[in-house]
Amino acid sequence: MKTLDRRDFLKMAGAGSAVVVAGVAMPVAGYFGWINKDSLRFRAVTGMPKAPLPSYASYVIEGQVDLGSRTGQLAKSIHAGAPDAMSGVVFPGTARSLRVTDVNRTGKKVVISGEITDRMGLLAGESPTLTIEIDQSAGLAQADFLGSKVVMRLDAHD
Repeated sequence: MKTLDRRDFLKMAGAGSAVVVAGVAMPVAGYFGWINKDSLRFRAVTGMPKAPLPSYASYVIEGQVDLGSRTGQLAKSIHAGAPDAMSGVVFPGTARSLRVTDVNRTGKKVVISGEITDRMGLLAGESPTLTIEIDQSAGLAQADFLGSKVVMRLDAHD
């Protein structure tokens, strides 16, 4: 694990509304959009635990993908607070950085596969791989959370 010295911390703290997820600064504000015809950036969020229980946390997957080269970086984490009141606080041990291994695009749907870059801190039952299916027309994404499929909302582009 990379240590963070005081100077790096102050640089990140002054960077505005960003969260450091597994060493990668990711914006807290929601977004979904095409950067150009071959680049997609997104943020998918769902409340935890599932309904009918009240949500006290938010499962977030976000990142940027180059569809042409089928590469990119993703981050997944669990934030304190329900999706409509989510904070920038990430629960310790839940932040993961992922490397995109494959991307398939069919119409308004994009399926992204990736693998966790640092597997040392995986939780029991947590897979080292991730597949997320993004349906732009429905504004939804589907991904795995500890062996269960979850439906996530895509945040609108700022």
